[in-house]
Amino acid sequence: MEKKTEGIYLTIILGALSVLIVLSNAVIVTLVCFNKTLRTYTNWLILSLAVSDLLTGSLLFPMTLFKPSYVVEGYFAAMILLSGVINISAVTCDRFIAIVKPLEYSYLVPKFFKRGIAIIWLVPAIYASVPLIWGADHSKTAHRVYLACLELLGVVVPYIFITAAYIQIFRQVRRSLALRKNLKSVSRQINERRRISADAKVAKIYCIVSLAFLFSWLPILYMTTAFIVKRIQVVPDILSSVSFFTIAAGSLANPLLYAFLKPDFKMALRNLYQKCSS
Repeated sequence: MEKKTEGIYLTIILGALSVLIVLSNAVIVTLVCFNKTLRTYTNWLILSLAVSDLLTGSLLFPMTLFKPSYVVEGYFAAMILLSGVINISAVTCDRFIAIVKPLEYSYLVPKFFKRGIAIIWLVPAIYASVPLIWGADHSKTAHRVYLACLELLGVVVPYIFITAAYIQIFRQVRRSLALRKNLKSVSRQINERRRISADAKVAKIYCIVSLAFLFSWLPILYMTTAFIVKRIQVVPDILSSVSFFTIAAGSLANPLLYAFLKPDFKMALRNLYQKCSS
């Protein structure tokens, strides 16, 4: 009876979280689509990440609750995890070029942007389909190899790149701020320092988003690693339930970070509020 009651509570809470995730990320998608000032390359990547979070709330959680098929659930879990990591890698790459190689930004980003968006979604969709070759049978060695590759190539390697990129970004910001002190023109010095500080603030937001995403998926990654090495007994029973809430927290954190910390989104929301209240 207790398990049944716990299941009902879990269903209600996850259902409510799904609605919040969908609504908050839908706001981000709507703002970027309908506000011309937000239609930058960086914000289109944010929209792509918001779509990934939308899928978490609208597909992954409902499927977890109603369990249509472990094959379908596994497909969307892998696709959403991979698309999230690739989106975050793309945003990191965008900020890296903008801050470390600013003169190349206006050439490189427009040239590869559309292809980049296609890769962000095609790679996860194709890779998540691979288990269909062996019928997504979890007992097969091929499935363990598939999961190991997913963790290594889909999480570990991208996060090594993300970490290295942000170290380089913040070093460049510090170096640029030091150089701007030597500018003879006081007004130019102030303007340059403001621009660099703004870039640094945006980079910090994406760094927080990257860390939040990784920590939100850590329970799933831990359970997957235990399954790969055949040590599933080291996984606490409660961790499966906890993982739902950590993923939900990550998907909710992103739109809140943009809304309250990213200046252009704050301005757009303020203008929208003023229009609605007038």
